[in-house]
Amino acid sequence: MGLPRFLLILTAALIALMLLLVWFVPPDDDFRTGNPSWNGSQSICAHSKAIPVDSLANLPGSPQRSTLILIPYLDFTPAELDTVYHFVTHGGRLILADDYGYGNRILEHLGLAARFSGQSLLDPILHYKNKWLPRITRFYPGTVTSGIDSIVLNHATTIDHIETGAAIALSSSFSFLDRNGNSIREDDEPTGPLPVISRHYLGSGQIFLIADPSIFINSMEAVADNNIFLQTITGTTVSGLYIDQSHLPPSNLYRMKSLLAHTRDFFTSPVITIELILMVLLLTLSPIWYKPANRFWKGDK
Repeated sequence: MGLPRFLLILTAALIALMLLLVWFVPPDDDFRTGNPSWNGSQSICAHSKAIPVDSLANLPGSPQRSTLILIPYLDFTPAELDTVYHFVTHGGRLILADDYGYGNRILEHLGLAARFSGQSLLDPILHYKNKWLPRITRFYPGTVTSGIDSIVLNHATTIDHIETGAAIALSSSFSFLDRNGNSIREDDEPTGPLPVISRHYLGSGQIFLIADPSIFINSMEAVADNNIFLQTITGTTVSGLYIDQSHLPPSNLYRMKSLLAHTRDFFTSPVITIELILMVLLLTLSPIWYKPANRFWKGDK
């Protein structure tokens, strides 16, 4: 075997090995349902039998008793906003968990007055490990908060301009909204109790606003009563629980895995599979069909 041919085979083998590693290594993106690490959402996806969706166009056309978890770190197209509006007004339950993303764009399109403040909620007294992880113990009675003593948020914000009776969970009286970002409580900064979870109704559906999407990551699920809260707010009798993945920032690893998945789907489609089989058969049988003319040439006698 010549050296160039050996190098070619070695290069092909290394490329194949790298592609296999990319395929089997789990994604490390925040909130990805396939991520088993501390910042992923594999746990809630498995426990709740949730369905990850890579496009809002894949949501059911009849969303009654369905729930959509939306973590909006990427912007929305007008068509996507209309899809969310249709989902809610036709009986779906939307859980919009946001802190510093595009949640307010959705709220504006839905016609709600509520807004995420987009500033950090800190609690120097009633917290889990530090003031950036406020412990929430103030709940209004209801089915969603039944049996919950406390939940813990992680770098949360607050919800502004909500109507009377919409708030179902509030921060403690020790908390404050860090508007200038210096992590110090100033006299002109709002103090608790401040709304962090609220419920709203639109058409035949309902909307839950959560001022912290981090409650859905693996490392936060088992903290305090977070797991109980997630089970009650997602609903135990819904016909489908969907977790949107299309508005999360994709890493390079996730892009490569998606490219490999699309490539696999392309080559495993029925039409392409038949074409590949025919091509292999053609290449295999071509030596039998092809008979050079000089094979039977006797030459001049």
